[in-house]
Amino acid sequence: MSTVLFVLAVFGVLGLLRQVGVAGFGLLRRGVEVYLTSGVEETHARRGDITALREAEGARQLAWRARWVAGLRLGFAVALLVIPPLTPWPRLLYAASSILWFLPPRRIG
Repeated sequence: MSTVLFVLAVFGVLGLLRQVGVAGFGLLRRGVEVYLTSGVEETHARRGDITALREAEGARQLAWRARWVAGLRLGFAVALLVIPPLTPWPRLLYAASSILWFLPPRRIG
């Protein structure tokens, strides 16, 4: 039984590391989108194109919200990776995390 629990715990840690990677790259991608949409917004502001400025402002706000969600997701995944060793049952908690292998990684956006 302990061997099965150990194997599931290893898969749980690997699943959490995959979630951290997906969320980290999502955060990076959304950060780039915020930067680019801010540049587009500034360009439209300089040209005086009010309609395009409003559209770019909306796109920047959407990208900022998605970046915030990706940051929360990254923080949650890191917390799930760091907290179990501080409890009396780390192997059980990591084994429970092995279910992440059955869930497809969600894209934000």
